[in-house]
Amino acid sequence: MSSGDLGKLRTNEPGKEAAVKALAGDIQPGVDAAGMTADEANGKVASALHGWATGSGLKDVQDEWGRQVKALQARLTADRNALQQALKGFVTYDRRTASLLERFQVGSDQAK
Repeated sequence: MSSGDLGKLRTNEPGKEAAVKALAGDIQPGVDAAGMTADEANGKVASALHGWATGSGLKDVQDEWGRQVKALQARLTADRNALQQALKGFVTYDRRTASLLERFQVGSDQAK
């Protein structure tokens, strides 16, 4: 390991940053859009069948769908936050490890 590699241990920082960006910029908004599309379509049918057992069933399905979308959004937010914290934690750990490894570099005055 060269001294230039110290402090750059492999934690896939760009991959974590890309995952956070994808969650925040693409996946979560996509879940919202899909949830609203299904909600609107189901709501129209449920309204048209108001008073019928099918309409009541569709309303129950719509309510459950809303709960599931909210639960998925909460999970995605938790995953995004965990990735951000992991990234910060790994960078801190890398820096600490690099500073410890510097003591043992071959040819350094500190290793003698």
